Amino acid sequence: MTDRAFLCRMKALYEKEGGLIVRLLDRKRQIRTWIWEQEEGKDSIVGFDDQRMKEEICDLAKEAWARGTALRKRGSGEMLFLETVGKEDRMVICGAGYVGSALAKLSVFAGIHTILLEDRKDFADRAKEIGAQEIICRPFDKAIRDLTEEANTAYVVMTRGHAYDEKCLLEIAKKESYYVGMMGSKTRSAMMREELRLAGVSAEWINRLHAPIGLSIGAQTPEEIAVAVLAQILSERSRVGNPLRAGYEVFRQALTCLKEGERFVLATILERQGSAPRKEGTHFIVGESGQCFGTIGGGKLEADIVQAAMEMMTHGERIRIESSDLNNRDAAEEGLVCGGQVRVLMEAGVNRQ
Repeated sequence: MTDRAFLCRMKALYEKEGGLIVRLLDRKRQIRTWIWEQEEGKDSIVGFDDQRMKEEICDLAKEAWARGTALRKRGSGEMLFLETVGKEDRMVICGAGYVGSALAKLSVFAGIHTILLEDRKDFADRAKEIGAQEIICRPFDKAIRDLTEEANTAYVVMTRGHAYDEKCLLEIAKKESYYVGMMGSKTRSAMMREELRLAGVSAEWINRLHAPIGLSIGAQTPEEIAVAVLAQILSERSRVGNPLRAGYEVFRQALTCLKEGERFVLATILERQGSAPRKEGTHFIVGESGQCFGTIGGGKLEADIVQAAMEMMTHGERIRIESSDLNNRDAAEEGLVCGGQVRVLMEAGVNRQ
């Protein structure tokens, strides 16, 4: 049930250690939802007491943890759907100069929780217009030391000087991350690697350092360099199997809709065949005003889901499974070439505690 209590628990999962959303759609098209929490190495399904079903969920969870989602079709049209939830993606940018500011703008635009560190007050004040979720004006090493340690973090070092870069990297080396990059020439990067080695940083960590930073695309301007850096981060994130946690913003928007008294429908991709544009577990919100949040793939698919959501709100429907065929003639006339079929779970928001 997409009510306030469920959405609050979902939001908490993204902010804590993550877990699984477990949905059971029964033969009467009623849906039951549970939260599988992970905390301090212990797993627990909140509000769950069916041992046989729990064993089935535990078995299916292995696939969900590996792929992000798992769907099992049971007898009499029942479906069991699991999707993983993890802490939202985070980027920490050290330095609010021209390139740092440009990268922060791109990071925010890409839906990444962006933290900008700057030790100069005037630069930090100007950076407030960028839209970063956090701007911290403190000495770099102290600011990094006080950040929570999260493996879903990309660190980017582009301060105004070599000495400041070194202070940042020495602190970053003590924390978990999936990406660390430093802006600088090949000569400066080689010098930094040697200084880190002499400071006792492990060779394995130094070898992971992306310096010079960014993909080699001939970037010159701050904006071009920012594009090259973000592209490298996204590539590395994909390589290590750390998908973007985009659901956080969607569930936060759903809570906002409830708070403002606006009805909405939450759409979630259950399964897809062929080359449909978005993967299973992608979320999308349609408000009663017609305003949408997120994307489920655009084009005909999104138009189908918006229309279905409006019908649900008009007729007071709570649950619907909507199928969209991107191979048919209508899709071809829209210029779609990706093809495929998509099934989407649609749940009406319920404004109750």
